[in-house]
Amino acid sequence: MLRSRNLGTVLVLAAVFTSACDSDPFAADMSELVADDELSAVLVEESGSDDPRGTRDGADRSHSLFDRLAAEIPGFGGLYRTSRCVIAVVLTDGANVDEAVRIVHAAVEPLVLRSCPDGVRVEAVRGQFTYVELRRFLLASRPLNRIPGVSGARIDFMHNRLVIFVTSRRVAHAVTQVLPRVGIPERAVIFRPARESVRPGSATIAG
Repeated sequence: MLRSRNLGTVLVLAAVFTSACDSDPFAADMSELVADDELSAVLVEESGSDDPRGTRDGADRSHSLFDRLAAEIPGFGGLYRTSRCVIAVVLTDGANVDEAVRIVHAAVEPLVLRSCPDGVRVEAVRGQFTYVELRRFLLASRPLNRIPGVSGARIDFMHNRLVIFVTSRRVAHAVTQVLPRVGIPERAVIFRPARESVRPGSATIAG
């Protein structure tokens, strides 16, 4: 059975699951930032988030860790670090949890032997969207950058959503009206203040 997220994360996700239109871009983000280390650096690089302006999106990513895991694990929704040497693997319904944990463990542990000499722990959490879907939504979000007040987008693997950065609630409402035209479901989107778009994290496309 997939491990339950902590209460703080559940409260955040409860708002996300209702509707993107209900997402308050100026509500406090309860995500806990984790200090950078070798494990974080590996996940950033392999997810494509070391390319913050999306200049390599047309490049062949088939050999990246995330893309290889997506090919091997049905329902793979991404990875994120929860604490020192602990990784969460996001899985959608129907995924083989034990097999997914085994594959992620075998793939990641050799990459971080210096900072995690005693190994890594992999925990499974439930998600709604696969990594492939989130990448597709990220690329489809490019036209949204033409809306005044939108400063870019990124994938948030912990929340299993596309984050769109906006300057106001009015802009967030305008974005929700356009989402169907670019093929992004509202339930796949959350909003954050534009000032957070410079924060390092998940795969990003800026304006």
